[in-house]
Amino acid sequence: MRHRVRTRRLGVTTPHRKAMMRNMVTSLLEHGRIVTTITRAKELRRLADRMITLGKQGNLHARRQALSVIRDKRVVARLFDEWAGKFSDRNGGYTRIVRMGPRRGDATMMAVIELAVDSLKPTSRRSKQVETSASPESVIPAATTASTEPETPDVDASAVEPDSVEDASAESADVEAASEQAQAENQADEADAEESADETSSEEEEGTDEPDAETAESDAGDASTDNSTEPADNKAKV
Repeated sequence: MRHRVRTRRLGVTTPHRKAMMRNMVTSLLEHGRIVTTITRAKELRRLADRMITLGKQGNLHARRQALSVIRDKRVVARLFDEWAGKFSDRNGGYTRIVRMGPRRGDATMMAVIELAVDSLKPTSRRSKQVETSASPESVIPAATTASTEPETPDVDASAVEPDSVEDASAESADVEAASEQAQAENQADEADAEESADETSSEEEEGTDEPDAETAESDAGDASTDNSTEPADNKAKV
Protein backbone atom coordinates (compact mmCIF):
# COMPACT_ATOMS: atom_id res chain seq x y z
CA MET A 1 0.00 0.00 0.00
CA ARG A 2 1.17 3.58 -0.69
CA HIS A 3 1.06 4.93 2.82
CA ARG A 4 3.01 8.21 3.32
CA VAL A 5 4.32 8.13 -0.26
CA ARG A 6 4.07 11.74 -1.48
CA THR A 7 4.86 12.22 -5.15
CA ARG A 8 3.73 14.88 -7.57
CA ARG A 9 2.36 13.19 -10.66
CA LEU A 10 2.94 16.33 -12.85
CA GLY A 11 0.25 15.16 -15.28
CA VAL A 12 2.45 12.57 -16.99
CA THR A 13 3.13 8.88 -16.71
CA THR A 14 5.69 7.44 -14.29
CA PRO A 15 8.42 6.65 -16.88
CA HIS A 16 7.94 10.10 -18.40
CA ARG A 17 8.20 11.78 -15.00
CA LYS A 18 11.39 9.87 -14.06
CA ALA A 19 13.08 10.67 -17.38
CA MET A 20 12.11 14.34 -17.08
CA MET A 21 13.50 14.57 -13.53
CA ARG A 22 16.77 12.93 -14.60
CA ASN A 23 17.18 15.40 -17.46
CA MET A 24 16.35 18.39 -15.25
CA VAL A 25 18.74 17.43 -12.44
CA THR A 26 21.52 16.86 -14.99
CA SER A 27 20.95 20.34 -16.46
CA LEU A 28 20.76 21.91 -12.99
CA LEU A 29 24.09 20.42 -11.87
CA GLU A 30 25.71 21.33 -15.20
CA HIS A 31 24.62 24.97 -15.48
CA GLY A 32 23.87 25.84 -11.84
CA ARG A 33 20.34 27.13 -12.55
CA ILE A 34 17.36 26.42 -14.81
CA VAL A 35 13.91 27.94 -15.44
CA THR A 36 10.81 25.75 -15.07
CA THR A 37 7.35 25.78 -13.55
CA ILE A 38 6.98 26.16 -9.79
CA THR A 39 5.54 22.63 -9.38
CA ARG A 40 8.37 20.96 -11.26
CA ALA A 41 10.94 23.07 -9.41
CA LYS A 42 9.62 21.88 -6.04
CA GLU A 43 9.79 18.26 -7.15
CA LEU A 44 13.26 18.75 -8.65
CA ARG A 45 14.57 20.23 -5.41
CA ARG A 46 14.11 16.89 -3.61
CA LEU A 47 16.16 14.98 -6.21
CA ALA A 48 18.89 17.65 -6.45
CA ASP A 49 19.41 17.70 -2.66
CA ARG A 50 19.69 13.92 -2.70
CA MET A 51 22.38 14.04 -5.43
CA ILE A 52 24.43 16.64 -3.53
CA THR A 53 24.24 14.47 -0.41
CA LEU A 54 25.70 11.59 -2.44
CA GLY A 55 28.44 13.91 -3.68
CA LYS A 56 29.36 14.85 -0.11
CA GLN A 57 29.76 11.16 0.78
CA GLY A 58 32.41 10.86 -1.92
CA ASN A 59 32.80 7.06 -1.97
CA LEU A 60 32.51 4.68 -4.91
CA HIS A 61 29.05 3.43 -4.00
CA ALA A 62 27.69 7.00 -3.87
CA ARG A 63 29.29 7.73 -7.26
CA ARG A 64 27.59 4.69 -8.79
CA GLN A 65 24.24 5.73 -7.30
CA ALA A 66 24.65 9.22 -8.80
CA LEU A 67 25.53 7.71 -12.19
CA SER A 68 22.26 5.76 -12.11
CA VAL A 69 20.34 9.08 -12.07
CA ILE A 70 22.57 11.68 -13.78
CA ARG A 71 23.01 11.07 -17.48
CA ASP A 72 26.45 12.67 -18.02
CA LYS A 73 29.69 11.40 -16.48
CA ARG A 74 31.23 14.90 -16.64
CA VAL A 75 28.36 16.29 -14.57
CA VAL A 76 28.88 13.52 -11.98
CA ALA A 77 32.59 14.40 -11.81
CA ARG A 78 31.68 18.07 -11.29
CA LEU A 79 29.18 17.09 -8.60
CA PHE A 80 31.78 15.19 -6.57
CA ASP A 81 34.70 17.58 -7.24
CA GLU A 82 33.09 21.05 -7.17
CA TRP A 83 29.57 21.20 -5.78
CA ALA A 84 30.22 18.81 -2.86
CA GLY A 85 33.12 21.00 -1.67
CA LYS A 86 31.02 24.17 -1.81
CA PHE A 87 28.28 22.63 0.38
CA SER A 88 30.60 20.80 2.78
CA ASP A 89 29.67 23.10 5.71
CA ARG A 90 25.90 22.85 5.13
CA ASN A 91 23.46 20.11 6.11
CA GLY A 92 20.65 20.88 3.72
CA GLY A 93 19.03 23.65 1.71
CA TYR A 94 21.33 23.26 -1.29
CA THR A 95 18.88 24.76 -3.79
CA ARG A 96 16.88 27.99 -4.03
CA ILE A 97 13.57 28.65 -5.82
CA VAL A 98 12.75 32.20 -6.95
CA ARG A 99 9.34 32.93 -8.49
CA MET A 100 9.33 34.82 -11.82
CA GLY A 101 5.62 35.37 -12.39
CA PRO A 102 2.97 33.80 -14.62
CA ARG A 103 3.90 32.47 -18.02
CA ARG A 104 2.41 34.23 -21.02
CA GLY A 105 -0.15 31.97 -22.66
CA ASP A 106 -1.42 29.68 -19.90
CA ALA A 107 -0.58 31.84 -16.84
CA THR A 108 1.45 29.05 -15.22
CA MET A 109 3.67 30.31 -12.42
CA MET A 110 7.32 30.15 -13.52
CA ALA A 111 10.34 29.96 -11.24
CA VAL A 112 14.13 29.80 -11.28
CA ILE A 113 15.71 26.94 -9.36
CA GLU A 114 19.42 27.34 -8.69
CA LEU A 115 22.14 26.00 -6.44
CA ALA A 116 22.34 28.25 -3.37
CA VAL A 117 26.09 28.85 -3.47
CA ASP A 118 25.92 32.63 -2.97
CA SER A 119 23.91 34.30 -0.25
CA LEU A 120 21.04 36.66 -1.11
CA LYS A 121 21.06 38.51 2.23
CA PRO A 122 20.69 42.28 1.78
CA THR A 123 23.31 44.65 3.10
CA SER A 124 22.97 45.93 6.66
CA ARG A 125 21.18 49.19 7.43
CA ARG A 126 24.32 50.69 8.91
CA SER A 127 26.21 50.38 5.63
CA LYS A 128 23.25 51.96 3.81
CA GLN A 129 23.24 54.88 6.25
CA VAL A 130 26.96 55.38 5.74
CA GLU A 131 26.46 55.46 1.97
CA THR A 132 23.52 57.92 2.20
CA SER A 133 25.27 60.16 4.73
CA ALA A 134 27.99 61.11 2.27
CA SER A 135 28.58 64.86 2.23
CA PRO A 136 27.69 66.87 -0.89
CA GLU A 137 31.28 68.06 -1.10
CA SER A 138 32.52 64.51 -1.57
CA VAL A 139 29.95 63.94 -4.33
CA ILE A 140 30.27 67.31 -6.13
CA PRO A 141 33.89 68.23 -6.81
CA ALA A 142 35.01 71.76 -6.06
CA ALA A 143 35.54 74.15 -8.98
CA THR A 144 39.17 74.67 -9.92
CA THR A 145 40.71 77.52 -11.88
CA ALA A 146 41.62 76.41 -15.36
CA SER A 147 45.22 77.21 -16.29
CA THR A 148 45.96 78.56 -19.78
CA GLU A 149 49.20 76.63 -20.12
CA PRO A 150 48.79 72.99 -21.06
CA GLU A 151 49.94 70.62 -18.41
CA THR A 152 52.64 68.19 -19.39
CA PRO A 153 52.45 64.86 -17.62
CA ASP A 154 55.47 63.86 -15.59
CA VAL A 155 57.02 60.77 -17.04
CA ASP A 156 59.10 58.66 -14.73
CA ALA A 157 62.14 57.19 -16.45
CA SER A 158 62.01 54.13 -14.21
CA ALA A 159 58.38 53.51 -15.22
CA VAL A 160 59.27 53.24 -18.90
CA GLU A 161 59.27 49.67 -20.01
CA PRO A 162 62.46 48.27 -21.54
CA ASP A 163 60.59 47.27 -24.69
CA SER A 164 59.59 50.87 -25.31
CA VAL A 165 63.20 52.00 -24.76
CA GLU A 166 64.47 49.45 -27.25
CA ASP A 167 61.82 50.51 -29.77
CA ALA A 168 62.80 54.16 -29.34
CA SER A 169 66.51 53.36 -29.81
CA ALA A 170 65.73 51.30 -32.91
CA GLU A 171 63.67 54.15 -34.36
CA SER A 172 66.46 56.67 -33.67
CA ALA A 173 68.99 54.34 -35.36
CA ASP A 174 66.73 54.07 -38.42
CA VAL A 175 66.39 57.87 -38.56
CA GLU A 176 70.18 58.32 -38.36
CA ALA A 177 70.75 55.74 -41.11
CA ALA A 178 68.18 57.47 -43.32
CA SER A 179 69.81 60.89 -42.74
CA GLU A 180 73.27 59.48 -43.58
CA GLN A 181 71.94 57.93 -46.76
CA ALA A 182 70.30 61.25 -47.74
CA GLN A 183 73.60 63.10 -47.15
CA ALA A 184 75.50 60.57 -49.28
CA GLU A 185 72.97 61.00 -52.09
CA ASN A 186 73.25 64.80 -51.88
CA GLN A 187 77.07 64.59 -52.06
CA ALA A 188 76.87 62.28 -55.10
CA ASP A 189 74.44 64.69 -56.82
CA GLU A 190 76.80 67.62 -56.11
CA ALA A 191 79.78 65.70 -57.54
CA ASP A 192 77.80 64.87 -60.70
CA ALA A 193 76.80 68.52 -61.05
CA GLU A 194 80.44 69.66 -60.73
CA GLU A 195 81.61 67.15 -63.36
CA SER A 196 78.90 68.27 -65.79
CA ALA A 197 79.85 71.94 -65.18
CA ASP A 198 83.55 71.17 -65.88
CA GLU A 199 82.67 69.38 -69.11
CA THR A 200 80.54 72.31 -70.36
CA SER A 201 83.29 74.84 -69.52
CA SER A 202 85.95 72.81 -71.37
CA GLU A 203 83.71 72.56 -74.45
CA GLU A 204 83.16 76.32 -74.40
CA GLU A 205 86.93 76.97 -74.22
CA GLU A 206 87.58 74.68 -77.20
CA GLY A 207 84.85 76.44 -79.17
CA THR A 208 86.39 79.87 -78.49
CA ASP A 209 89.93 78.76 -79.51
CA GLU A 210 88.96 77.69 -83.04
CA PRO A 211 87.52 81.07 -84.10
CA ASP A 212 90.74 82.74 -82.90
CA ALA A 213 92.83 80.59 -85.24
CA GLU A 214 90.50 81.30 -88.14
CA THR A 215 90.62 85.04 -87.51
CA ALA A 216 94.44 84.89 -87.37
CA GLU A 217 94.57 83.16 -90.78
CA SER A 218 92.22 85.72 -92.25
CA ASP A 219 94.34 88.55 -90.90
CA ALA A 220 97.45 87.01 -92.41
CA GLY A 221 95.72 86.75 -95.80
CA ASP A 222 94.69 90.40 -95.69
CA ALA A 223 98.24 91.44 -94.85
CA SER A 224 99.65 89.53 -97.85
CA THR A 225 97.18 91.16 -100.20
CA ASP A 226 98.12 94.55 -98.89
CA ASN A 227 101.83 93.85 -99.43
CA SER A 228 101.16 92.65 -102.96
CA THR A 229 99.28 95.81 -103.92
CA GLU A 230 101.83 98.22 -102.51
CA PRO A 231 104.58 97.60 -105.16
CA ALA A 232 102.00 98.05 -107.92
CA ASP A 233 101.11 101.41 -106.59
CA ASN A 234 104.75 102.41 -106.26
CA LYS A 235 105.37 101.40 -109.91
CA ALA A 236 102.48 103.50 -111.04
CA LYS A 237 103.92 106.50 -109.28
CA VAL A 238 107.34 106.06 -110.93
